[in-house]
Amino acid sequence: MGARLRTATAVIALTLAMGIGAASTGTAKDAGPVTAEALTAHVKILASDAFQGRKPGTEGEEKTIAYIQDQFKKVGLKPAVGTSFLQDVPMTEITSKADGPMVFTATGKDGQAKTLSYEYFSQMMIWNRQRTSHAEVKDSDLVFVGYGITAPEFGWDDYAGVDVKGKTVVILVNDPGFATGDPALFGGGAMTWYGRWPYKYEEAARHGAAAAIIVHETRAAGYPWGVVANSNSVPKLTLMPADGGLQSRSAVEGWVQLDQAKELFAAAGLDYPTLKDSAARRGFKAVPMNAKMSVGITPVVRDVISHNVVGIVPGAKRPDEVVLVGAHWDHLGIGPAVNGDAIYNGALDNATGIAGLIEMAKRYTHGPKPDRTLLFIAYTAEEQGLLGSEYYAQHPLYPAGKTVAGFNMDGLGVLGPVRDVVLVGGKKSDLEERLKAWTDKHTMVLNPEPFPERGYYYRSDHFNLAKVGIPVIDASMGIDSIAHGAEWGKAKDEEYTRLHYHQPSDEWSPAMDLTGGAVEVNMLYDISHDLAFSDAWPKWYEKAEFRAAREKSQAK
Repeated sequence: MGARLRTATAVIALTLAMGIGAASTGTAKDAGPVTAEALTAHVKILASDAFQGRKPGTEGEEKTIAYIQDQFKKVGLKPAVGTSFLQDVPMTEITSKADGPMVFTATGKDGQAKTLSYEYFSQMMIWNRQRTSHAEVKDSDLVFVGYGITAPEFGWDDYAGVDVKGKTVVILVNDPGFATGDPALFGGGAMTWYGRWPYKYEEAARHGAAAAIIVHETRAAGYPWGVVANSNSVPKLTLMPADGGLQSRSAVEGWVQLDQAKELFAAAGLDYPTLKDSAARRGFKAVPMNAKMSVGITPVVRDVISHNVVGIVPGAKRPDEVVLVGAHWDHLGIGPAVNGDAIYNGALDNATGIAGLIEMAKRYTHGPKPDRTLLFIAYTAEEQGLLGSEYYAQHPLYPAGKTVAGFNMDGLGVLGPVRDVVLVGGKKSDLEERLKAWTDKHTMVLNPEPFPERGYYYRSDHFNLAKVGIPVIDASMGIDSIAHGAEWGKAKDEEYTRLHYHQPSDEWSPAMDLTGGAVEVNMLYDISHDLAFSDAWPKWYEKAEFRAAREKSQAK
């Protein structure tokens, strides 16, 4: 028997042993392994039209958190917030469609001025995240700041020697490592936090920019323009800072399509490809663009109280030490119609993760009492910028220094049985060694992420735990389908990103095979179980960017 066949046979045996494809045989003392059928039952409900796309602050939230609370009670979790399962998360919702087109005046090398006008949604997307009745930039000078990064540890500062206060900065998406493929530059081909758009807006605001506009390129961003347009054309939620964002945020944030950016650079007598190339090289200096931009936004602001849903299995020996398992419950709600459908159901993203959270909790409540406390948290507003997990990290129910490790489920495997497990954002903590031990034991292959340039490690809720020092891993089923092979799995993954990610078509269908998703939940159960029944403390590797935060939190 060849190695490939032995692996396939082992994985099929594993899925059968886990009860996948048949009813669980667990007893009252043991719920038994999580099954695809159990996950599917939750997904079909949570991703139905009745839940209206599960947007925070809407009737869809009310139905969603009621369902999760009911399931937490049924499986036997205890409330984590006094006598309640709900942690209030105060947010501000801002509806901020542009007043009109984004207008540029640019002067070329011939001294001739040219006016360019770009339309909202189709050519540009902008918004405001301030508590204000009107936001505007008028005749704001443009400055090209390359990747918009200030990173002393990499010896990199795109804002060095330039004053952008009150100006509009134009920024490239991703980071120089992605652009050059140089493994010694940032993360090489893997996106770092510096490549993510939230960082770029934050950095622009720290330098006093009135507006920050990112140039969209599909591969560098990790998603097509439709995701940018649909995600940002609906009312957006934010955790409002104490100053109402008036000092700590730029008045205008947004994106512009690549073709429009090239046209703008040309009108200003600049060559976009040449400047893009120079921006990825050490020694790059920001370039004034000899162009001005004007645009206005009239926001509609309302306050919203959303909720994280949190339950616990109290520890028997060390209840103050916590192993955290999370998944986000929200999606985009009701938005622009696509093919006549305006409900963004979010079946894969992330009804599957909430299904996994409920079913994993059931395994713990029906088994022996753990030494440490297990905390299960369904986060709100992940799709709005990881807001629920950010709020939890800032207002933890258990201190970060006492939280042993974190696990996150954001989009379970729906390709059926696969041969591989994918680790996103590797070389960070020794949790990865525990993951490798699990895959070796179950004759599966542990692979690095296939699309490191998309920066997935920084795009889900575990990232906010990492930022406060809690060791976390982001691991999920891979794409090497036992039935169809790796190329088929890769094509399916790319098809989902291109056609269904953040679209109304992310709906449950009979083709959604959660067999692999069940393996994923049971895998995370096994790894978290080892920590829940031990006194081990996972550690960040020496060069991990989150190690200092861990040392600080544990010193408290």
